[in-house]
Formats: sequence, C-alpha cells, structure tokens
Amino acid sequence: MPQRSYGGRSVAERQAERRERFMAAGLEVFGTQGYAGGTVSAICAEAGLSRRQFYELFEGREDLLIAVYDMIHAEARMAVLAAFFDVDVPEPRIEDRTRPAVTAFFDSVATDPRRMRIAFIEVGGVSARVESHRVQSRGEWTAFFSSAADEFADLSGSEFGFDYEAAAFIGAMTEAGHLWASSTRRPDRDTVVDMLVAIILSLAASRSSGSGTDD
Repeated sequence: MPQRSYGGRSVAERQAERRERFMAAGLEVFGTQGYAGGTVSAICAEAGLSRRQFYELFEGREDLLIAVYDMIHAEARMAVLAAFFDVDVPEPRIEDRTRPAVTAFFDSVATDPRRMRIAFIEVGGVSARVESHRVQSRGEWTAFFSSAADEFADLSGSEFGFDYEAAAFIGAMTEAGHLWASSTRRPDRDTVVDMLVAIILSLAASRSSGSGTDD
C-alpha cells in the first residue's frame, strides 16, 4: 500500500525531518540549559514543533538525550577513525596516526561546548539506563585506543592489553577537552593536542619498552 504524502513528502520523510529538528533542539537545549533544565516544552519551543509530535518520536527526554549522545559519539568516532587511518605516510609511526586522531576528536567534540557538555557531563547521574549506555560507549573508545596501540606495541604478553592505559588517556582527553571547551581564556587547540599526544606516546613507549615487567 503506497504511503500518503503531504506537500509532496511522505509521512516517513516528514517524521525524519521532525526527528532532525528535535535532535538539533536537544543538542541546543541540553547543551546550554542542561538535562535537568531541558524540559520537553523548551525542546519543542526550540524545534518549533508540538509536544504531540515529540511523543510520536520519543518516549521522553531521556530517549532524546540518549539519541543526541549517540549522535555526538558516532560522529566523533567516524572522524577519529578516518583521521587515524587516512595517513599518507609509507610506514606511519604511532605519532603519525595519533595526532590527526586526537585533532579530529577536538574538532568534532571539544570545539562545540554543547557537544562536550552532553557527551561527558549531562549523561552522568540521569538513570541506571543512561549510565549503562555511557559505560558501553566509553568501552568502545577504550577498545579503539587499545587496538590502535596494539599496532605499534607488543601487547601479546599482557593479560589486559592496553585497556588501563587507554582508559587513563580517555580520562585525560575528556577532562582536558571539557576544560578547554568551557574556558574563556585558553591555549590554542594545537597546544592541548600536543600535550595529549605526548601522554599517549609516553604510555605506549612505556608498554613497548617492557616497563613494569619482570626481568
């Protein structure tokens, strides 16, 4: 049965457009007013849509928060992966891949304070469901950096791979990114990127040199 159309657009197309508007509104409202202050009414006003249209697409604010959070991290991961692998060097070193990847993270997340706030602040303490989602996403970042390090350091003899170092680096990257995004007086982006690259290179060098193992 063919779908009905309104103004030349199908019902699915109109719903997709409304979803995009609610997503943009969620980014703006949660990213500036916070989750606690981001009411459905405020979101609908920002989107220029009705509460009825909101509840046709989302069960509530929590669903929208998760959707916006997933969008931010998905776009960041795509940017980081592309930067990590798109290196035009015959035999790239870890620094050749890490620097573009960290820069891509900053360009995708930290340069927009709203994204940084939602991705690493507003998801905290909302509910057990959101916390489980946050932990899963952080695990995906940890797995990515562990896999990346494994290309350059011999981790075959380590029971835990690079997971703890990756977790430490992610903590440093997110805290530095949040400080940078929320500050009015701050160093330029490349200064912070240089610092973060130095951290992960130090962690990788320590592991590859066999530091912490018995002689």
